[in-house]
Amino acid sequence: MMLSAIAAKLKQRSKADFKGRHHEAALIVQAVSWYLRYPLSDRDIEELF
Repeated sequence: MMLSAIAAKLKQRSKADFKGRHHEAALIVQAVSWYLRYPLSDRDIEELF
């Protein structure tokens, strides 16, 4: 629920923040939220996706 609100806010603010990225803003925000919330490594998050 909160993730969708953050993703919506990012889309409203500016698409320039994620310009040139390989993934959509929602996926980047999801990965960062998992990284901050749980004790996961970058490799763990990559495997989840």
